[in-house]
Amino acid sequence: MELDPESKSDNYSNAQERRVLTRYAVLTIALLIPLVLSFVFIRNLYPFAASTMMLRDRDPGSNYYILRGETVGGETIDLPPISLTNALSGRHWGLVSAAVENKPFQISSLHPENAQLTAAHSSANDLPRAARLEDLLRAWGRIYNSRLPESSPQRLRLVKLDAYRWDGEIGADYGRFVESWKAAL
Repeated sequence: MELDPESKSDNYSNAQERRVLTRYAVLTIALLIPLVLSFVFIRNLYPFAASTMMLRDRDPGSNYYILRGETVGGETIDLPPISLTNALSGRHWGLVSAAVENKPFQISSLHPENAQLTAAHSSANDLPRAARLEDLLRAWGRIYNSRLPESSPQRLRLVKLDAYRWDGEIGADYGRFVESWKAAL
């Protein structure tokens, strides 16, 4: 007894659908298992993760910086670095932190000027704190001044960077002054 052509086509179609469903089931399980495991072993669940986001339990605190300038007219203004260089704001403060901690002197291939400065001291560890920070502050001041006419009272004569410390606790004093650097233009 021979099957009609339509039933053969239906059988083929059903087998093909089963293969596709099996593939999708395997793929779904393969993707779902790691996700489920990550949710099972996660440390904080939603409401708690959001509430503890600002607590710094691993780091005893952190410094943050505020960049200001003093104009020729004697006014003190805030200078957000992102408005000066049109770059990512997080990179500016990483650059400041690296300059304060003398990290450019800890890389394997030093810039020639950094190598000269290191050679003038017995080692990179003997350099004064923030050895090249004034150069960064002057560069930012020059960028700001380049956008203003020479006769403008808004031109900067001084760029100042203040460091403040926050100890990472809710209700802690987040505006504790740490130190300051200045660069005349």
